[in-house]
Amino acid sequence: MNAVVFDRLNHLQFCEDYPMPVCRPGWAVVKVMSAGICATDLEILKGAFGQPPCVIGHEICGIVSEAAPDVTACRVGDRVVVETAVSCGHCAHCQSGNKHLCEDCIEVGFPQIDGGYAQYVACPAGCLHKIPENMSYDECGILEACLCPFGLIYRNGMHLDETVLIQGAGVAGLSFLQSVKLFSPRKVLVAVRRSSAEKLAYRFGADVVINTAREDLFLRVAEETGGLGVTLSIDAAGAKTTIENAVKLTAKGGRCILYGLPNRQTQIDFPVTDIILKQLTILGGTNNQLAWDPLIRYVAAGKFNVKDMVSQTFLLQEHETALQTVRTRPEGFLKAVFHPWSDGKENL
Repeated sequence: MNAVVFDRLNHLQFCEDYPMPVCRPGWAVVKVMSAGICATDLEILKGAFGQPPCVIGHEICGIVSEAAPDVTACRVGDRVVVETAVSCGHCAHCQSGNKHLCEDCIEVGFPQIDGGYAQYVACPAGCLHKIPENMSYDECGILEACLCPFGLIYRNGMHLDETVLIQGAGVAGLSFLQSVKLFSPRKVLVAVRRSSAEKLAYRFGADVVINTAREDLFLRVAEETGGLGVTLSIDAAGAKTTIENAVKLTAKGGRCILYGLPNRQTQIDFPVTDIILKQLTILGGTNNQLAWDPLIRYVAAGKFNVKDMVSQTFLLQEHETALQTVRTRPEGFLKAVFHPWSDGKENL
């Protein structure tokens, strides 16, 4: 089969005869129709999550092409999205129903399990979620990128009449934006630095957009909140300044969600005094497997816009151009996906 192989550090190689995945007991094989390209993949290429060789790509959807005899959760022909995190099922967290906290979790598309930059991928059948016919493969191919922000809001909920600040208007920021809007907050502010991001934030439902390249974030938040600060502050950017500001701009008794991952070398001047004196709650999170089915329902019902996040599509053979696009993030770019089989017109 065709695949893009992570064959050595900082290098991918297109391969036309990569071995087909094996359908072991309890597993299924999926014909990949769309695979999202994530910024995390760039870190995998640097060796941050393990060593090559492997096939990366952890945002995957497609059609079940084979299922082991003992599998009952899915059958050949099912349209599915692949859950990235494979929990062990045995640790204390898994046994208590918190498999997103699994001590021995491994992930599809990381060096432990070959991923979706290929025509086929194999994974435990329990990691497959069926998708309705009215959802395109490209929408489902990037669902995993929306899952973590959605899951954080879905799991923690929102209080009545919240005022929310979101820093960042990439896929994560826009997913947070749409997630909080489901709870009808009083006002949602989005802080951005690019004019194109400003337009996107309004397009996806922001009430107020603050362009920090030309506006003072602290003054604008004070104006919009009567000087109190926001009751829910979300950092989806992961920069030193945005993380520190997320805490400082949270009102007394409020909550702060830290989602954007800073560079490992970044030194954060964490405002501990603010956290203590303002009695803040700090929340963090990555995956949340329990949120898959609710997210799929919201997207299918037209209440969560994923389709407009897909900016460009690429064939596997175009992997160099695709990864460079993700690295440079041209104006207005949000997300790119691979089409392993064709020009992908049937995916839209």
